[in-house]
Amino acid sequence: MDIATLIGLVIAIGGIGWAMYEQTHGHLSTFFSGEGFILVVGGSFAAVCLSMPLRTVLSVGGYIKNWILAREMPVEELIKQMVSYAEIARRDGMLALEGALKQQPDPFLKKGLQLAMDGTDPNTLEETLRIEIGALAERHRDGKKFFELMAKYGPGFGLTATLVGQVAMFQNLGGDSSSIGKALAVALLGTLYGCLICNVIAGPIGEKLGVRSAEEQFVKEMTLVGIMSIQAGDNPHVVQMKLQSFLSERQRAKLGKH
Repeated sequence: MDIATLIGLVIAIGGIGWAMYEQTHGHLSTFFSGEGFILVVGGSFAAVCLSMPLRTVLSVGGYIKNWILAREMPVEELIKQMVSYAEIARRDGMLALEGALKQQPDPFLKKGLQLAMDGTDPNTLEETLRIEIGALAERHRDGKKFFELMAKYGPGFGLTATLVGQVAMFQNLGGDSSSIGKALAVALLGTLYGCLICNVIAGPIGEKLGVRSAEEQFVKEMTLVGIMSIQAGDNPHVVQMKLQSFLSERQRAKLGKH
């Protein structure tokens, strides 16, 4: 699990839960309203379904999994791996990479090396892999958009719940005080749920997915440059220098210590 995501979840849930517990003296059920939940969460989800194709809605589980479980891309390890491949190809020829190819878990790198081993024209190889990078970016864009829309519509449906509660409250002003209290709770909790969706749940998930997508595209761009450099028969040192151009000074220093 991504450590930053875990830290954020603990602080957000812990802080909000603590404040709720303290203010209600342990009666957390005070903050639950079935009507408000259905209006805000259900309404926001319905709005997203109206806005996006079914395939995107059905993929929401995968997007959440990527948000929680995805790990940081080890670019330093990628460079070491590409340099070792360049050494093998330079010494024994491209076909000598076949053994290493069978043990390669990254399908993008594996596909690129296979194309290079097959003698694919460099322009065709680059075009093929760039199409794959573009398709990846498009899929990630859908996931980010899903949660951006949830964050966009959440506060609006929170306001809807507030208005519904207020109308019900005004209707019961001359009647039972418990009915007035229940209506007021729907009004206030609807606003709360909308704020939580926007600022604690959907908004941060969408932003994190955008960062994840940029990181993965960055690594694939590095991989593409490395594959083309190996195919061109560059010296392993040249391959390393090309790939190190993607790194910050701190990352280069870290790589040099290993």
